[in-house]
Amino acid sequence: MLQSQVEIRRRRPDNHALLLDTADTLFARSGFHDVSVEDIAREAKVTKSTLYRHFGGKENLVTEVLENRIVQIEASLAAAVNARQDPRDRLKAVFDWHTAWFAQPDFAGCMFPLAAREYKGEHPEIIRLSEVQKLSLRNAVRALVEAIGVPESRSEHLARQIICLLDGAVVSAQLLGEKDAADIAWNMTETALSAELVPPRSTTGW
Repeated sequence: MLQSQVEIRRRRPDNHALLLDTADTLFARSGFHDVSVEDIAREAKVTKSTLYRHFGGKENLVTEVLENRIVQIEASLAAAVNARQDPRDRLKAVFDWHTAWFAQPDFAGCMFPLAAREYKGEHPEIIRLSEVQKLSLRNAVRALVEAIGVPESRSEHLARQIICLLDGAVVSAQLLGEKDAADIAWNMTETALSAELVPPRSTTGW
């Protein structure tokens, strides 16, 4: 389904995976710049030198956390979509996936816009990964709406609209606690879909 082509590094066992998972949790909860190497090492109950031995520095750790996130999101979304057969239901699965995400106790919003904002002008690879995640989802949504019958000439425009709705739903769920935000976004998407699928009027008279 998703075609980001991000290659995840092979996970080494034990401390490497532990540090990745710990950093992911802390970054999602508190942002990137407010979480120090010391915070991550202390939470993971390892020494700071162990962290540097595995990752070389904080920015390398951030990069790998984002790579992991992309791979996990793509696999999870693909499973949700591929569990359904009807083209419209397959698109709705993307919204239902978001609803399930919003309901998780540790839901803290999307990590990628945060990374792009905090590292703007500092680390191009971190910015690139944030862009990859968004474009990958948009391309996947475009393929799904084309499968429903939206013509290629209109699918990119509609996919951009849908991503804007989903991004807005994430913000509403995070800041306002509106866990039904993705359901509302789906209702708006259905309206947009209906408009795109209406056959054009004939201009040849009778």
